[in-house]
Amino acid sequence: MYSFTKPKKKQFFKEDTKLWLVFYAISVFLYVSFALFLLVKAYFYSKNNQIYNQNIITLNTKISSLTLQKENIKLQKTIYEDIMVKNSLIKDSIKNLLDLIPDPITLNKFLLKKDSLIIYGITPTKDVYNLLMLPPLESIFTKTDTTFYQMPNGWYKFKSINKLKGNNETAFN
Repeated sequence: MYSFTKPKKKQFFKEDTKLWLVFYAISVFLYVSFALFLLVKAYFYSKNNQIYNQNIITLNTKISSLTLQKENIKLQKTIYEDIMVKNSLIKDSIKNLLDLIPDPITLNKFLLKKDSLIIYGITPTKDVYNLLMLPPLESIFTKTDTTFYQMPNGWYKFKSINKLKGNNETAFN
């Protein structure tokens, strides 16, 4: 058999099949690329999630620490206010006590305790003390003991011990 035309090479794939295979290869490449992209994103999200969880833990510990500090500051504030109120009451009590001292009597020293008051001073006579100083002290305290010591100039040094009993302790608290 003899033919006048030369035989043409037969293509393994037709043009339509080549186009179809190119599109198929591109879609597989895009699918694999997208899968890898999602894996990388998931890895970074996992890392960020761990970092955020660690930050949450440290922030929670800081919050609990700050809460304890806040409670401590509130307690200190309450104690401070209580001390200020007590100091104010003591200041007023001392001022009232010093207002009780008549002009002829001079105080050398006084000791103020929770339930007692000890006064050291000088008076011209025992009568001046008994008339001007003793009645206010007896109205405040339940027990008042005074000891006099005569000085060479005729005046008297005195020591007065005054004590509270029962619920009268609030006078100087």
